[in-house]
Amino acid sequence: MNFISTPTPGGLRLASCLWQHLCLTARRMPKCCGRRDAQKQQGSVLIVSMLILLVLTLIGVTAMGTSALEEKMAGNSSDQNQAFQAAESTLRDAEALMTGMVGTGGFNNTNGLYAMGGGPDITLASTWNSTNSRAYSGTLPGITTQPRYIIELGQIVPQASANVALATCYSCQPPPPITFFRITVRATGGSDNAVVMLQSDYARIL
Repeated sequence: MNFISTPTPGGLRLASCLWQHLCLTARRMPKCCGRRDAQKQQGSVLIVSMLILLVLTLIGVTAMGTSALEEKMAGNSSDQNQAFQAAESTLRDAEALMTGMVGTGGFNNTNGLYAMGGGPDITLASTWNSTNSRAYSGTLPGITTQPRYIIELGQIVPQASANVALATCYSCQPPPPITFFRITVRATGGSDNAVVMLQSDYARIL
């Protein structure tokens, strides 16, 4: 015997409703999962972008700081070089003054000319005012404060005989002594922050 079951209308309606529900659920699930994945991806991109922006900002700030430091170092080096060149020029100026001197009577601890052992403390600012030191005779371009110098009288040393014959020659006059001087210069560059001090020993026959 064959038993054939005939579905009832109510059963067909129930099966149809279940099938439609399964189809709707299957259609909605990919859409929901896709939206959640997209939201997660968008959040990750934002975090990575902010990190990259932070790194680029730090690189930019560091580069700006390095550039400013290098510019300041170059300016200080140029300023120091200007001060050194000014000091060298002032040494030549002081030597030119010494060339025209005919005696040491002016070395009386005034106007930048000091007697032997009467030199001032060159580290004091008061040493380099207009009363205790002498100014550079010209004008150096690009220098904020014109350099100044002082001259100290040194030892007076007799010259050695040129040869033995001079020692036994009664009519010969002994050679004149050599007078030594010490020149000290204080100079600044394009600003007063760069200070250079130079000293030079100068000797001549008066």
